[in-house]
Amino acid sequence: MKKHISAALLITCFTVSSYAQQQATDIWLLDVIQKEGKTEVLNPYRVTDNDHYDNQPSFSRDGKFLYWAAMPDTTQSDLYEFDIRKKVKRQITNTPESEYQPQPIPYDKGKLSYVRVEMEKAQKLYQISVDGSNEDYLMPNEDSVAYYCWINDTTVGAYMLNGAGGTLHQFDMVPQQSIILMQGGFGRCLSKIPGTNFFTYVVYGKEKNSLMKYDMATEERMPIADLPEGVEDYCWGPDGKIYVGKDGKLLVCQPKEEELAEWNIVADLSETIGTFYRLSISASGDKIAVVTYKGKKP
Repeated sequence: MKKHISAALLITCFTVSSYAQQQATDIWLLDVIQKEGKTEVLNPYRVTDNDHYDNQPSFSRDGKFLYWAAMPDTTQSDLYEFDIRKKVKRQITNTPESEYQPQPIPYDKGKLSYVRVEMEKAQKLYQISVDGSNEDYLMPNEDSVAYYCWINDTTVGAYMLNGAGGTLHQFDMVPQQSIILMQGGFGRCLSKIPGTNFFTYVVYGKEKNSLMKYDMATEERMPIADLPEGVEDYCWGPDGKIYVGKDGKLLVCQPKEEELAEWNIVADLSETIGTFYRLSISASGDKIAVVTYKGKKP
């Protein structure tokens, strides 16, 4: 039996149409340079310049394309693609349902995974070819997917809308089964640590949020870093650095064994692009995409 998600909960998790009318977000692209042990970001380029929701960016596996979800009509969202070299945008989906969170599928460079909010409000994980064809379910029996990340070719970490505050799952495609890792008290941003089978998630705290690492093999969980105050979105670079945005500044840290990482400001972008929160970095680490907003953070 399919579960039905309340309108209030759907707004909280996905920034759907009524919220999009209140606050617009845009996507910027910047070059990342590692020089003499220091990180620099240059050449900010505005990918979107709209008064609506453009959000949830991710790079193709080869770093040539950027994907995101956009809601141009404040009714439902579709998936879009940006050719970074040619500076050309292309719409991938055009459906009566809403699609969110496009991510490259690790085992097939020609496909994306995404969450679709179906007409009866079930939220399921799908796959689609980048040309917009061959849509199909990835998790046909799970209808409450809010956020997710790929850990390996057959496993995702998933934020499921089950119970108060949701549940954090390790979901195995083969067989189609999941392990519940946590009930409530965690954030929307889930990510694999590059080059590992570990994934990370944010645990909410009274004063600061903590970034936690989960080892699927040993089921061990350990803190990596305390995030800057008010931050819950982050991304991992291929060199093992963690990037976050706060007050228009890009911060980075390099986790170390047996001690919490410290944060350093690598760029003040408050005057060039403004304040930003969600981030995505290319697999080669040479480009980073950030989502800007005005006013209170979404």
